[in-house]
Formats: sequence, structure tokens, C-alpha cells
Amino acid sequence: MIQTLIDALVFPGLLYALVWTVGLFWFFRKFMAPLHKRVGPYFNGPHGSYQTLFDLTKLWTKESITPRGVNPHLFSLMPLLALIIALLPNAYVPWTPAGAALKSHYSLLILVVLIGIEPFLLFLTGFGSENKYSFLGGIRVLTQAISFETAFFLSALAPALLLGTLDLAQIVEKSNLLTFIILLPALALYFIALLGLLEQPPFNIPDAEQEIVYGFLTEYSGTNYFLLNLSKFVEFMAVFAGVGALYLGGYKGIFFDGYIWFFLKMLMVAVVMITIRAATPRVTLKQMLAFSWRWLVPLSLLDLAWVLFAKTFFFSQGA
Repeated sequence: MIQTLIDALVFPGLLYALVWTVGLFWFFRKFMAPLHKRVGPYFNGPHGSYQTLFDLTKLWTKESITPRGVNPHLFSLMPLLALIIALLPNAYVPWTPAGAALKSHYSLLILVVLIGIEPFLLFLTGFGSENKYSFLGGIRVLTQAISFETAFFLSALAPALLLGTLDLAQIVEKSNLLTFIILLPALALYFIALLGLLEQPPFNIPDAEQEIVYGFLTEYSGTNYFLLNLSKFVEFMAVFAGVGALYLGGYKGIFFDGYIWFFLKMLMVAVVMITIRAATPRVTLKQMLAFSWRWLVPLSLLDLAWVLFAKTFFFSQGA
């Protein structure tokens, strides 16, 4: 019972998610600043580290305005539900050699399903806002999620097909340099698909910063807005952990194994994503749909054929 409370509230639960969000938000700002030839936050605290805390505290304490005509309970419930669903995948990730907080032989399927549910909750936030701009933003989220989830699921299943297990802990244990090389195409496809699922540039179509209307977030403010943004950064943690566990060996490292290697691999994925965010313009919805269905999904199917071929002729470990 005590261990369950520690897992839920400390690691890999709520406290860890809050620390991760504050750290990643500050890292986003500081890393993107030189790429955009800016200085980033630096007045408050060492290297501007307090500025993120001040911003999050401001959002947490601001008034949450509920529009007329909406169900106030449902309107406030959706951000909280989005955060809970974003937190759940982390319980199935084997962060250390001791394993995950919740163990399952189907943890990979649980991970990808929970990550895939999040965009539908964001659609419901826009649908329930009684605002046409929020509704259109929600439709964009749903359209984008449906377009990218097929490639996301197929590329995530490539390690399971190669290693013969749906257990993330076993996938990490069986991973090595050979599996990393074989799964490199799947890693690239998974990363591109997660950019779409997370609505990150160049696929930041539902809530683009360049637009006056802020997509499905238009009617949200204060604490509710804070919870929606927190759920987004917690989802970052889940998908980055998925990259680390599925393709990069998770907690495995040089000389010793431990969480520090997992964290460094997740940070490396974040660096790549931030670089793409800083360097690429936003594509249109039509371009995104064409890219996903004409290129990403067929390449994901082709990658599964490559994994089967590699498993048959180059990989000696049975299913």
C-alpha cells in the first residue's frame, strides 16, 4: 500500500511529472533561445530558472472562466481527465532495472492505447466549449490524431514483432546494438508520428501560436488552462519514455544500468524535437493529411516487412 502511494504521488507519479514539466519547460525556452537568436529567460533565478515557476504559479492561481451555455462540471472535468490519462502510461514504463510500477505482459499495447486516447480528450474539450473556433480546433486534433495514429501504432509494434513480446520490460532487456540498427527506420517513423500526435511543429495545426484563435484551448483559462498544458508536457514524458524503452535500450547504459541513462535518452529525444520545432514552418492541414496517408502509413507497413525479413535472416532470437 505504501509503495503504491509512493508510485502514484512521487515516482513515477504526480511529483515527478511536475518536476519534469517545470524542467522541460525551462529547457525548451533556454535551448530554443540561441536557435532563434534570443537570450531566453535569465533575470529570475540561475539562468532564469525561477521564471518558469512564476509562470506556472500565475496560471495555477488565475481565475478559471466558464463560458455561458456549457456544462460547468464537464467543462472543468476534461482538463483533469486529460492529465490523469497522460499520467497513466508512465506507470507501465520500466524506468529502472527493478521494473515498472504496474507490470503487465501487454504494457506496450497499454502505452500506445493510452497515448492514443489523449487527442480524443482534447477533441472533447473543444467540442464541449460551445465555441465554433474551439470546435474546429477539436476537429483538427481528431483529424490529425486519426492520420498519425496508424503509423504510430505500426512503428511501435515493430520492436514487439522483432523481439516476440509486448512487455516493455522484456523489450528493454532483449535490446542490444543489433536490434537498435534493425529498428532505426521504425524509430524515425515513430518520432515523426509522435510529432503529429503531440501537435508539434511542423504539425502544430490545431493550436498554432501564429493564429489569434487558440484552437481547442480558446475558452480555457486559469487552472483549467494550466491542467491542459500540464497534461501536454506529461504526455511528452510518456512518448519520450516510449522512444527510450522501445528503441534505445531504456535504462541500459555504459558500465552500469540505471535511471540516469533513461533520462539522458529522453533528453536527447527532447533536443531533437525542440530543434525541429525551432527550424521548421507549419504545414497546412492538406499537406499533413497527404504526407501521413501517402507516405508515413505505407512506409510503416514497409518497415514491418523489413523487421520480419531482418528477424528471419539476421536476428537469431526467437519470438
